[in-house]
Amino acid sequence: MEQALFTTPDSNIKEQELFRRLHGLYEEQRQIYGQVLELSRQQGELVRSRSNLTEIRQLLQKKNVCLEIIKRLELTERSAKSEWEQGKRHWSAFNQSSLNQTLQKVSTLIEEILVCEEKNDLEFIQQMRAQQ
Repeated sequence: MEQALFTTPDSNIKEQELFRRLHGLYEEQRQIYGQVLELSRQQGELVRSRSNLTEIRQLLQKKNVCLEIIKRLELTERSAKSEWEQGKRHWSAFNQSSLNQTLQKVSTLIEEILVCEEKNDLEFIQQMRAQQ
């Protein structure tokens, strides 16, 4: 019975709509995470050049705004993600592959951000210890 629900013309329309929404979500996230990565790199430069904390806080606020946007995007498309997961074994291989590739790009950016943030934190900690 469940299989029949996913093989109708309506299910193809539903698949394309979900794909469009999720692909758009992940592409937008990719762009925003790219901004976060750039801000993290700038933060590292400020830390290494021993800039004042006000400049660093301004960058942190910009990163927080980006992360809040991502959070809102996620909440907006929560139902689409759930519907996709429920029916994905019935969706086309092309759409699944395309979404996975876009998600992989997002994941790679997140990993780069985490590495950059860790370096920034270590540099900042070293500077703080040196001042003591």
